[in-house]
Amino acid sequence: MAVNTKTVKVPIGIRKALWAKITAEPDAAHPTYDATILDLGAAVKGTLAITTATLSIYGDDTEQLRDEAFVSAQVDVETTCSDLELNASVYGHTYSSTDGEDSGKDDHAPYGGYGYLEPVLLKDKSVVFRATFLRRVCAIASSEKSDAATRADSITVQNNAVSFACSADATGSWRARKEFTGDGAEASALAWIKTQFAPT
Repeated sequence: MAVNTKTVKVPIGIRKALWAKITAEPDAAHPTYDATILDLGAAVKGTLAITTATLSIYGDDTEQLRDEAFVSAQVDVETTCSDLELNASVYGHTYSSTDGEDSGKDDHAPYGGYGYLEPVLLKDKSVVFRATFLRRVCAIASSEKSDAATRADSITVQNNAVSFACSADATGSWRARKEFTGDGAEASALAWIKTQFAPT
């Protein structure tokens, strides 16, 4: 009896957490971004959930048509870097090297772009690098949390967490993804993400 082999292609991790502020949103074009791309720290987690609008049409006691349309998404990010300057940039607070971070009641998180990499394992045990770029994200203010705990017989590490709301840009695009294989795949994937921060 023949063995029924199946394709294997599964993400096995996450790398990089890159963000840059949107500087302009021209009509019918992708946003432009600040030249400074911020590294939010080593990526620990990235969970993307999509919200859709649903259409259902019923007739003859059955569903005749069902469709869904993208409305928005949310990506929950965890990294190893809890940094006041990065936090102020993402959430729209004020920061200076002299005074540190100041959080005001009227602060508003700026829109930006966010990118990350996923190593994807294939059945032959080679690895593909999948680059993901979210074109228009905004940090959710309520996701800014501090969870300090006393040190006891073991040390609990508190990763830095931020949730981004994701929406479509002026072209209707909200996400771009591309996969890279072979020697230098990770470097190529990272370079591709950086080109998304500088659309032509």
